[in-house]
Amino acid sequence: MWRNRMTIAAGIGALSALTACSGSNSSPTSPTGPSVSAQVVSVSPAGGATGVNVNASVVVTFSKPMHATAASFVALHRGTVTGPTVAGHYMWSGDSTMMTFSPDSMMAANATYVLHMGGGMFDAAGDTVSLARCAQFGGQTVTAQMMGGGMMGGGEMGAGWQTPGSSNYGMMFSFTTH
Repeated sequence: MWRNRMTIAAGIGALSALTACSGSNSSPTSPTGPSVSAQVVSVSPAGGATGVNVNASVVVTFSKPMHATAASFVALHRGTVTGPTVAGHYMWSGDSTMMTFSPDSMMAANATYVLHMGGGMFDAAGDTVSLARCAQFGGQTVTAQMMGGGMMGGGEMGAGWQTPGSSNYGMMFSFTTH
């Protein structure tokens, strides 16, 4: 009986490892296994997008429900990641997996905007959100050098922007309007 339990536990561990490596968003089936954090599954407009409508909203979709404070670690900047923050409001979908940012006024034509997502966001279960898949949507890691004494160096944004265990400050997605 003990051997059967060990075999089952090993099987669940192997299945969890395969699931994590496959990029699947599913959680492990073991009630005692580690929790799988939410991942970013889409960003619109994607990094590198051009010709974005000046009335567009920015939409980020996550694989799991997010904590209500996650939106406080997302900012839309004009120009660069250290540029002025665009005023607007955030709205969550009913299941807290889709966050929509709508600027309070129309974005400028032929201008660059940068969506910045802090590395310390967490989901409703309290797990730090994985930004590993963001490169698929044109995301770039925000380094300390990019911040260059701007909002992070001055401490204006506070905790939650730095990626845990790293010197990086989340991800950014740059796009231009038409």
